[in-house]
Amino acid sequence: MSKLRSVIRHEYLTIIRQPSFWIVMVSMPLIIGVIIGLNILSNQSSSERIEEVAKNLETVMIVDESKLINRDVVEQSGLSIKPASQTDELIEAVRDGEAQGLVVFPKNLGSSQKYDIYVNTSDITTVSAVTSLADGLLKTSLFLPLGSPEIISLAQNGASSTLTFYEDGRETAGFNEYIAPGLFVVLFYIIFAFSVGYMLTSISEEKENRSMEMVLTYVKPRTLIVGKLLGVSLVTLTQLVFFAVMASIAFLVAQQMGSFNLPFGLDLSKATLDPITLLLSAGYLIAGFLMFAGFMTTVAAVAPSAKEANNFSSVFYIGAFIPFYFITMLIADPKNQIATFLTYFPLTSPVVTLIRNTVGNMDPLMAWTALGTMIIFMVFSIWIAVRAFRLGALEFAQTVSLSKLFKRS
Repeated sequence: MSKLRSVIRHEYLTIIRQPSFWIVMVSMPLIIGVIIGLNILSNQSSSERIEEVAKNLETVMIVDESKLINRDVVEQSGLSIKPASQTDELIEAVRDGEAQGLVVFPKNLGSSQKYDIYVNTSDITTVSAVTSLADGLLKTSLFLPLGSPEIISLAQNGASSTLTFYEDGRETAGFNEYIAPGLFVVLFYIIFAFSVGYMLTSISEEKENRSMEMVLTYVKPRTLIVGKLLGVSLVTLTQLVFFAVMASIAFLVAQQMGSFNLPFGLDLSKATLDPITLLLSAGYLIAGFLMFAGFMTTVAAVAPSAKEANNFSSVFYIGAFIPFYFITMLIADPKNQIATFLTYFPLTSPVVTLIRNTVGNMDPLMAWTALGTMIIFMVFSIWIAVRAFRLGALEFAQTVSLSKLFKRS
């Protein structure tokens, strides 16, 4: 037991003491925050620039053959409607630079729903301003008969809605039931992106630099593999706590700024915590993580070099992202045979079961059977990892063959 603790402690401290570990941990939320901030500032700056340019579009001309554009609306914009007979001359004026632009609303605008814009510039801001001006003139003219500014705004922008869900004669939390189990899907990908690969690099690098020979004189292969798995699990827990703190801070900041809105009417205050659903989600997460970690360890043990191990590991990354190609089917048609296959297939089962458990389209028998099957694959992956490590830890010249892995010793 003391040797196992030593391996766990060594693996954990080795990883978290690496400057690159904390650089990645801190830089990821910072980069995301900076990107979001720059996007907000950029959109604000672009909007202000377009508004500024729009105010100076004094030489944009309007031709209305459709009779749908309100003359008062055009005049309030500081422009005027030109006769349709002058269209060719006006196009020439734009071409020669005597005018900034020309908007021609054709006679068949109602049926074609198309109009023409001519501009004498390639400046995207000016083009956007002219386009916005034309769109604004058309919409305002069409909505003007509605009367009040409030009704016009409602017709143009629509209105937000409040969703109330009923099931079996009682009010439910609806989509808010998906919040808590849905977080486990996000957590799995965080773990998969940051932690599963540690087993691959740890084993393959120690094997490649020959430090494994000395380690094996101190501990047994099973103790070493289990210790590394538990050490990486502690690293994962550290990462989850760190990201949870960062997410909480971001949520509080967004709430203070008044800009935090979840899609589909989701409300964190209405999130439900169903014990069985959360227990299954936690089971899928842990079993899936350890299964992938075991398979990564196997790859690292049988491959002769870290480079080849990385090449072999790509199949597991592909397997983890395949479910999103079938996301619509998994949600809308869960009884499909492909959905059933993906639910039990080891490389896709963690993500598929987490998604299906989130939306609640697995019956209890399938949910628990899928978890049991995943646990079996998890145990198998760790067993095969220990066996592969025992056979391949000191093999530096060639890949360990499958026949050797399953051959009785």
